[in-house]
Amino acid sequence: MWQGIWQTVRLVHRGLREKVVASWPLEDILTLQRRRLKHLVAYAKANSPFYAMRYSHIDPDDFRLEDLPPVTKTEMMVHFDDFVTDRRLKKKELEQFMGDPERLGEWYLGEFAPSRTSGTQGVQAIIVQDREMMNLLFALQMTRGTVFPTTWWSIVKRLFERVRLAVITIGRGFYPSAAALAYAPRAARYFVRRKWFSRIEPLEQLVAELNRFQPQVLLAYANVLDILAREQLSSRLQLSHLRQVINMSEPLSDGARRLIEAAFRLPVTNNYAAGECMALTTGCPAGYGMHLQADWAILEVVDRNYRPVPPGQPGEKVLLTNLYNYVQPFIRYELGDVVTMSPLPCPCGSPLPLILKVEGRTDEVVWIRDGDRLRRVHPYVFVDCLDEYPAVGWYQLVQTERNRFVLRASPAPGRQVSREELTAVLQRGLKYFGIADLVRVDIEIVPDLAPDPRSGKLKRIVSLVGTPTEVGHEEATLVRRASV
Repeated sequence: MWQGIWQTVRLVHRGLREKVVASWPLEDILTLQRRRLKHLVAYAKANSPFYAMRYSHIDPDDFRLEDLPPVTKTEMMVHFDDFVTDRRLKKKELEQFMGDPERLGEWYLGEFAPSRTSGTQGVQAIIVQDREMMNLLFALQMTRGTVFPTTWWSIVKRLFERVRLAVITIGRGFYPSAAALAYAPRAARYFVRRKWFSRIEPLEQLVAELNRFQPQVLLAYANVLDILAREQLSSRLQLSHLRQVINMSEPLSDGARRLIEAAFRLPVTNNYAAGECMALTTGCPAGYGMHLQADWAILEVVDRNYRPVPPGQPGEKVLLTNLYNYVQPFIRYELGDVVTMSPLPCPCGSPLPLILKVEGRTDEVVWIRDGDRLRRVHPYVFVDCLDEYPAVGWYQLVQTERNRFVLRASPAPGRQVSREELTAVLQRGLKYFGIADLVRVDIEIVPDLAPDPRSGKLKRIVSLVGTPTEVGHEEATLVRRASV
């Protein structure tokens, strides 16, 4: 009991400390950022064989950020065992551990929370975090980017009036958003009453459970929020106690934002994070954008040649530096996201840098026929299936007929793809989501699958048949209702 009380006190103290820092002048926050960067570089050089070689010419006490060479996902994964700073961590053993979705929530070696990102750049990334990192993530979520009061007394009060949080994800595996939930600190349950849904089908059942639970906070992917907004507008979903709606993991279009805000009568809190840095931002509660947590992360918006892009203009990619992960140092780590920084401070008054817009992966929602009705299938259903098989690198799923698809897949670097294994993984996943008997997927294994040469990305799900006419008419009606 005393251990639980002590952990709770520590979590409250940590959250309040992070809240104070977030109110500092930006110059002071950047001074703290620079101090943490120097310490991270020194630690990485001393404890990671990869960085010892990469930074052989770097003086940890005297360097500029641009002196540090960028790192790609492929480089990190090829050299994974030397990239990490803990010699017990091995890529092969971590892949075996994460191969069983039932182990999600079990601490690897009793200490580490593993996860993996989707293979949007032809290779999956394995990410390892420890307990202190997960504590930090929750503390930041509790005191930054929330509509609830964050005074000492109001946080303590939550111990007696827990916030009702509904989280809706797609899938069962070790992807970052699921890991953030599964490895949340145990003391978090004293502040939040959480209900976690891992699928949206059958939609009628999800709507009924949400109506019973009546969450105060709704956290889901943009596509799922879009679906639920339409249910709210139709009065099938009736969430009357909502105080905050949060988008995670997917880009939020202007049209989707307007629809969601009209349905729930709340601004959408839009989060931008990467599996490599889950604490990258917190969404502005007033809906102006995303606050970069500059005390814990550095985000460089650059063009294709790594030259800085001025605020107000979109870059072609970003370089991410995670200042809190000492187990697996991500320093100037390249991501293909298109980000636009604001040239002005956030109107809400936060001193943290403001991200106006993020354009990441935009996979297409597909519709299939289930008997005499049409069924909307979230793209993460297919992504979740395929991400369980790290031998696959680039892939693209093409809907050629309403219930027929072609999967074109190429091997990840240094891997071989087995048609039998890929078929088994795909069928197991489709069965879990209840569509294995509805769709046919033909598999083509190709030696190479080229992404777009400009963006470096490949649209993973493409529909050649589009949205059914009758669905399009219904959605247009709902959009008109939302705009009235």
